[in-house]
Amino acid sequence: MGRCGKVLPQGRCLACRVHGDRAIDDRVRYQRTAIGTTTVNTTRRNFLQLGGATAAVAGMGASAGCMGVLGAVQPGTVKISSARFPESILLSYMSIEALRANTDLTVLDETALGGVGMNFRAVENGETTSFWLYTGGGWTTIPPKKERVISGQEQLYEAVDEKMQEVYDLAYLNRAPFNNTYILIANPEWTRKTGATTMTEFAEYVRKGNTDFTVVMGPEFRTRPDGWPGLAKHYDFEQATSKLTIRTVGASLAYQTIANGGADVGVGFSTNPNIRRYGLETIADDDTFFPPYNPSPLVNEEALETSPEMREPLDAIGPTLTLDKIVRLNGLVSLQNRDPQRVAREYLRSEGLL
Repeated sequence: MGRCGKVLPQGRCLACRVHGDRAIDDRVRYQRTAIGTTTVNTTRRNFLQLGGATAAVAGMGASAGCMGVLGAVQPGTVKISSARFPESILLSYMSIEALRANTDLTVLDETALGGVGMNFRAVENGETTSFWLYTGGGWTTIPPKKERVISGQEQLYEAVDEKMQEVYDLAYLNRAPFNNTYILIANPEWTRKTGATTMTEFAEYVRKGNTDFTVVMGPEFRTRPDGWPGLAKHYDFEQATSKLTIRTVGASLAYQTIANGGADVGVGFSTNPNIRRYGLETIADDDTFFPPYNPSPLVNEEALETSPEMREPLDAIGPTLTLDKIVRLNGLVSLQNRDPQRVAREYLRSEGLL
């Protein structure tokens, strides 16, 4: 029984469906109605803001609502889950297709399960088997949180791998080389006029009183300490931010808003195909405020010990995924409305993994 006290015939809590904790049926609508990218507000950075591992278990349980309806994974069966944004769904379909083709396991589809906190708790508790966790999120927002920035991609992966094993007894498999981190995007005309192509140059430009331009960003990024407030503090333009015109829009709308002249600068993600689609410029994080975000399959260790044949197919996926490849694949799903499972299957086949 869920928070609402009612259970749908499918075994899903009505309150959870209303509030978006478990909107599996929403994923088709969310894939098809987006203009360029997601329409669902939940992103891969909806991690828990808690201070320790104990709080993590309690907090994730609260956020999960009626997570228990999933039940434990049965022997010989694996459940692959994901967050709700297209790239996460696509990666998890790669896991599903690889395991179905290369093992005799029964592989169940739990893609679009919910936020990253819910996915993390489900894998930790054995209610699902695996999802793709990004290194930056695993380091800075999965308790115990780490304030120290590790800018090297391999060094950060190793640190998160150690954390997952020592704190949670979870396996963190091979990472993808592409980095889907936050990035400032801008109208090319604006960057030519201002000369601001790095965050250091952007901060200097703003500190000189040049604040007559519009910035768009998602509501979460605008308030998170590791978002806009932290970025402004890190690059020392905090005092000037109150003079900027800042508009809050859905994260997926920032690209189109800038392209259409509704803003000059915005916040996006580095693997989003709309950057190339609209010919936007990027403003380099030259002093490394944002950590790398390389995805890797996070796997329940007990399930991996029971079914060790999972490791090889899952380990083989990540290293093949370069930035150019994932941007192209994201474009097929988000811009061309291709089915993500079919895209995943075709990609793995082209890489010789099926």
